[in-house]
Amino acid sequence: MSASEKNEFKYYLFSQLLGWGIFYVLRIIVTTMYCTKRPDIDLTAALALETTDHLVSAFASHLIWKWMHWRRLFDRGWKSILLEGYLAAMVMSFLVTVTMWSPTQNVYAQDFARIGATTMRFFIMMQHALITVLWFSGLLAIHYFQRSRQLELQHAENTAAVREAQLHALKGQINPHFLFNSFNSLRALIDENPTLARDAVTHLAVIMRYSLTSAERKLVPLSEELRVVGLYLELEKLRLGSRLVVSSRIEPGLETAQIPPLMLQGLVENAVKFGPAARKLGGEIVYSASSHEGHLRLRVTNPGRIATTTDSTGTGLKNLRERLSLLYGNRAFFNIAEEDDRVLAEVNLPLSTNPVSHHG
Repeated sequence: MSASEKNEFKYYLFSQLLGWGIFYVLRIIVTTMYCTKRPDIDLTAALALETTDHLVSAFASHLIWKWMHWRRLFDRGWKSILLEGYLAAMVMSFLVTVTMWSPTQNVYAQDFARIGATTMRFFIMMQHALITVLWFSGLLAIHYFQRSRQLELQHAENTAAVREAQLHALKGQINPHFLFNSFNSLRALIDENPTLARDAVTHLAVIMRYSLTSAERKLVPLSEELRVVGLYLELEKLRLGSRLVVSSRIEPGLETAQIPPLMLQGLVENAVKFGPAARKLGGEIVYSASSHEGHLRLRVTNPGRIATTTDSTGTGLKNLRERLSLLYGNRAFFNIAEEDDRVLAEVNLPLSTNPVSHHG
């Protein structure tokens, strides 16, 4: 039995016990009140009859439930349920009536004589039919309520799986882009200064390790990201020399703030590529992290302007927006603008210092 089938059976068993239990109490109360007014009817015999009839009806309802699953009526739609299910339930109701007919006639002999056998038969059959209709309708309501909850859960799980796949796909686009740029920097450095190339290899090894391990995490502490950003900038300084000037402004206490891996690094890399690396005189890169009204604000600026036509495909910034949307919905946003001959890239996301317990 699968997990969903076990869950469905628990709902069914609970509803059966609760429904038939409440109905049994009502039957006992009504029978007792009726027999109190009719001293010619043996109360003990009447209560025994009602208890037996109740147990037989409850058992018959379970047989109907098993038969409906065997026939897969719940999977075949409303037409099959209404035609076959109700018909089978009414047939079972008739069999229960026939089974209990003789003891009912003995216990309520005075009523049969006073009202008439035909009328009593009709009354008892209608009573069982009404009980069957109420039970069957309740069973369907509970079944489809449980089925709808199961579908909602499956939809949520499928949505989460799609989001995970999208995040992995986006990370798969980010990591090669970052690594290719790093290898290009290393190749240029080997030609210019082989001695410093060893330091670059060490930095690159750490960055590559972080790039690979962070792919399994949705969020990382800001301190880890800042360390990789520092190593990346050291690597670029070896290539660009004095053309690259770096300043950072990190608000104290934000070391444990959680951010998507390689997000700040991607902004810094983009700023270097279209800022100092694209200008003969270079320029200054400024990156900062600060808190504001429950949000973490990451800002990176570089000299230059937002060009309408560049050699960039815009994949990095597009992926950044999609990652923010998948992780935070409308609670986070990314913006890029020009301020005083400088390009400002800014990310605002919910400030959280709690590590994510599951892996992406």
